[in-house]
Amino acid sequence: MSEEIAFYQELSTITWPPKMILNLNGWKLRISEGVTKRANSVSPTLYTGNDLNADIARVERFFQEKGLPAIFQLPDYFEPSELRNILLSSGYKVIDETIVMIGDISVLKLPSIETDFDLHHFEGDIERWISAFRTLRESSKSLIEGFRDIIERATKSNVCYYLAEKEKKTIAVGLTISEGIYMGIYNMFTHRDYRRQGIAQALISKMIEWGEINLIDHVFLQVEADNLGAIQLYKKIGFKEKYSYRYLIKSF
Repeated sequence: MSEEIAFYQELSTITWPPKMILNLNGWKLRISEGVTKRANSVSPTLYTGNDLNADIARVERFFQEKGLPAIFQLPDYFEPSELRNILLSSGYKVIDETIVMIGDISVLKLPSIETDFDLHHFEGDIERWISAFRTLRESSKSLIEGFRDIIERATKSNVCYYLAEKEKKTIAVGLTISEGIYMGIYNMFTHRDYRRQGIAQALISKMIEWGEINLIDHVFLQVEADNLGAIQLYKKIGFKEKYSYRYLIKSF
């Protein structure tokens, strides 16, 4: 199980690439100017050091120099085993419990859905997708630009964008980023006025179609543990829970 967790943690880093990765005795320090915790945290699935407290202090100095909180992304397996307790005892807080779900594409089958909206998928046109994402999320310019930078760091041929539109209005977005025979689903978001209408299911169906055409064998995604509606949908489609992770964060 520890090897599987390490594999998918690494795969997540590859498909959602930070601006910079530094190695600290087996830990991977990921930095992307503060945009998303996944791209601005420590991935500790391997540890070769012999002074844990000193290495935690080095992590904290590194993030503090960047003007960011120190964040560790702790999956169900991490090294060393005492890391969590030491972080908690030194002021770290646990946030954003997240479930990683995996599905073999051969079993991810979706029924046909009668829709009154239009589905689009395309490659290469990040500006079209970013514009739709910005409209839906109403996020700050810095956050949107950060997302753009992360996505552009992924190999362009591996990225496919998805939109749902109704009466020329964008109502949902998502994207997939693939690496070899694996495909990750990212940034699924539906406008609040159009939820529970099968739109997310229809987008995922399109994603699976694209994956089959491009010889993808396995699909993975991350979903917050309290998003029970999404978890239920993903299980219905055929995804299974593989492991969980959470962030331990310390602000300065």
